[in-house]
Amino acid sequence: MEVILLERVEKLGQMGEVVKVKDGYARNFLLPRKKALRATEANKKVFETQRAQLEAQNLAKKGEAEKVAAKM
Repeated sequence: MEVILLERVEKLGQMGEVVKVKDGYARNFLLPRKKALRATEANKKVFETQRAQLEAQNLAKKGEAEKVAAKM
């Protein structure tokens, strides 16, 4: 199954990449956790319109993680 990654997934790819994964991995892990969308034409258009918003959310999460790491 081909999916569009909504965030960086270790050993799989960066946000925005279209990658091919096994069906079970997509159905049971990526899709329920909102880490990816199915790579259909409609979803590709939706992703492109929301790309800037998703990048901002990912940067905010990264900033929070760095603050926690600095405290440790």
